[in-house]
Amino acid sequence: MSDPKKRNGDGGNTQPMLRLASAGFELASFPLLLGAMGYYWLDPWMGNETPYIAIAGVLVGFCLGFYRLILMVNQLPS
Repeated sequence: MSDPKKRNGDGGNTQPMLRLASAGFELASFPLLLGAMGYYWLDPWMGNETPYIAIAGVLVGFCLGFYRLILMVNQLPS
């Protein structure tokens, strides 16, 4: 009997795929979270009419998301 925890239908390991799916979630959530925090909290608090901090938060979020994605891909077994 095969262990569903270790194998999927085509015989590949599902653990790396689940880790990459979580990396995709992080890639999407970091920019959204940091951009929203800048737009709704920091920009009004600092009195900015143009959402400079929100734009910077989105850019920093993408950098963090890609950094985490690269770390996870490098840790995958070959």
